[in-house]
Amino acid sequence: MVLLTGYLVAMVLLAVSSVVDFRNARDLEDSAEKVTHALEAADKLRQIGNTFFVAETSERGYLLTGNATYLQTYRDMQQRMPVRLSEIERLVADTPDQRAAVSQLRTLAQTKFDEMSRTLNAYRDRGQAAAIATVVADEAASTVETVRSRIAAMLVDQTRLLAERRVVAASVYTHGLTRALVSTGIVALALTVFFLLMHRFLQQRNAAHAAVEASNAVLEQRVSDRTADLSHLSRHLLNVREHEKKVIARDLHDDFGSYLTAINMDVSRARDKIAALQPEQAAKLDRTLKLLGNAIELKRQLISDLRPSMLDNLGLGAALEQYIEEWSKRTGIAATFDHDGDLRSSDEGCPIAVFRVFQEALANIAKHSKANRVAAYAYRIDDAIEFEIADNGIGISDADRAKPGVHGLLGIRERLLAYHGSFEFASGSDGGTVVRARMPCDVPVDEARPDLHAVHFA
Repeated sequence: MVLLTGYLVAMVLLAVSSVVDFRNARDLEDSAEKVTHALEAADKLRQIGNTFFVAETSERGYLLTGNATYLQTYRDMQQRMPVRLSEIERLVADTPDQRAAVSQLRTLAQTKFDEMSRTLNAYRDRGQAAAIATVVADEAASTVETVRSRIAAMLVDQTRLLAERRVVAASVYTHGLTRALVSTGIVALALTVFFLLMHRFLQQRNAAHAAVEASNAVLEQRVSDRTADLSHLSRHLLNVREHEKKVIARDLHDDFGSYLTAINMDVSRARDKIAALQPEQAAKLDRTLKLLGNAIELKRQLISDLRPSMLDNLGLGAALEQYIEEWSKRTGIAATFDHDGDLRSSDEGCPIAVFRVFQEALANIAKHSKANRVAAYAYRIDDAIEFEIADNGIGISDADRAKPGVHGLLGIRERLLAYHGSFEFASGSDGGTVVRARMPCDVPVDEARPDLHAVHFA
């Protein structure tokens, strides 16, 4: 509001200054016009005096010589006289005394030209002597002297009026310049105040902006620290979870597996001993042995789901190869998997994270994609494992990826980010979805890459 008020005040003062300047210019223009009119009026009066002189001289030349050329000049002066008197009337229209003097001069001019017309008529009618007598009689009436004195008086008045108007013009110029300087100073002061207000406002805004940036930097640092803490926590929880699965899988394999194997052996011996004596009981033991076999297979499947033993024994490549083969048989979806056999990692959590991403991605494909073919690969490139999983299904839109509760994609994202990996979801060339990812594994590879292994499952 302060800036707006200052701006409006500056604009109002600027408008007032413009009005003052306009009035000064108009007053100065009026004064200059009046001075110009006075100069022109004086010049026209001199021209009228000259007109009388030329007309009178031309008339007398004609009377003395009879040359019609003189008479033509006289007639030209007679025609110019009313025009020049009208011009003088226009120039002195704002001066009543001068208007009255011009009116008197018009009457005297008409009287003089009437006298000269009578002289010319006398010349035509009675000859040169009569015309000269008429001229002598007119001069006795002193009309010419009256005209000259009137013109001289008017010139004196015009000179006085010119001096007065020049004084007025100078005064108008001085006052106008003073008003312009004052108004310009006021506007400059207002603009200076507005500039100072704007400068202060910009300083306050910059200070506020700096404070906001500092606050944002603190918040961003806190968010970054919090994100790092959450990332570490997520990674820790994943590692704890995988460790628990590993412990459970080992217990199932060592303890529960031993129990089932021992039970299976005892039941088998018991069945062999009573097979001849009690066939019915032996048949029941056969069913029990089948149930024990199913339990042993379920135990093996549970162990594989919790922690594939091949991951620890033969490495990530072999574990993924076995898992994709079993997944292809279970789902009926044809699959290919290429790997370079060198997927080692110094971080124990990295291989299992990659394995879980494959599990999650393949589970999503089986559940949602309606695909009938999957192509995947996993290579060791420099200090990271890069892999891709592509299907030819119906694909997934960006809007579906952004929906809350899409736990499969979220699980893939969290596992990769927890180990500082990167990933992208893209559309395949023949439809479907492509998952590309890169997982750092921190083990430098000096030797050349072995030959690729291509495995196909149907």
